[in-house]
Amino acid sequence: MKADVKDAYREAVASKAPTTTGGLGPTVYLAGAMALSGTVGVFAIQTGQPTLNVVFFRCLFGALSLIAFSLYRGTVHGIWRIDRKLIGLTIVSGLCLVLNWAALFQAFRSTSIGFAIIIYHLQPFWIVIISALFLGETLFRDKLLWLVVAFSGLLLVVWPHVGDIMGNNSWAQGVGFAILASLLYAGSTLTARRLRAVDSSVLTIVHCLIGLVLFAPFLALEPLRNATLPVWGWLVGLGVLHTGVVYVLLYANYPKVQTATIGVCAFLNPVTALLSDYVFYSKEISLVQAVGVVFVLLAGLGTTLGWGKLLRRRSPGEMPSTP
Repeated sequence: MKADVKDAYREAVASKAPTTTGGLGPTVYLAGAMALSGTVGVFAIQTGQPTLNVVFFRCLFGALSLIAFSLYRGTVHGIWRIDRKLIGLTIVSGLCLVLNWAALFQAFRSTSIGFAIIIYHLQPFWIVIISALFLGETLFRDKLLWLVVAFSGLLLVVWPHVGDIMGNNSWAQGVGFAILASLLYAGSTLTARRLRAVDSSVLTIVHCLIGLVLFAPFLALEPLRNATLPVWGWLVGLGVLHTGVVYVLLYANYPKVQTATIGVCAFLNPVTALLSDYVFYSKEISLVQAVGVVFVLLAGLGTTLGWGKLLRRRSPGEMPSTP
């Protein structure tokens, strides 16, 4: 999410900015932010609102909380200083981000939080594939190996639900929405890489404003008229906590910890999602699925941290990376 934890995480890793150690505190804050981000599915479902209503109010309360943060930092004026040449790309990136939220929230409703999140964690591999096919980046052997491991893990996760997917239209749609969400996230990440000149908090505010404009015409008013105070609490939480507090904690502490620490803490996101799915909705996973989850997460960590670089001997057919 840019405000979404995984989006922020990928941007921080992609930037390859040097990190410095800042004691135990930054690691604790980072771990807390990652764990909190894993509860986003519970917040989305507990609202009881249609998916597009949920995304609209996440954008609204997320924008308000980040505007307040930017006013405190004195960076909110950056909204009006975005280079005109970057406006088109900013819009595309924002559309990818907010549509990604919509697809993921719908996947939660159609399948389960844990199942959708694991499929969603294929996003880094879409980035690798798209970069190799369209951006001329080298697809090294170690990345190919991690791709195989990740998709093997996905098969193990999906296999016990093949009957549900084939016989239940809702499950099939949920899988499709989760894959679509991961692809849209990849698009948001790739476009965001070319927007480094824009302050990250300002960029996220703009993305949320794009979401408000996009989803406002699709608001379902009747469910809102009947919304109780707890419903509004869940909606405010999605914006303020998952798009505000989590965002601030992540970006404040990324420079203070090592990249390996970021990668390890990232495990807390899907783990929390799976636990919340079990605690709130009694959704369990089998041993086979648990093995598949480990495969997917290890492959993501291996790709992020560059495990297996000894395998990087260019094959005759591989193209060199472009600057």
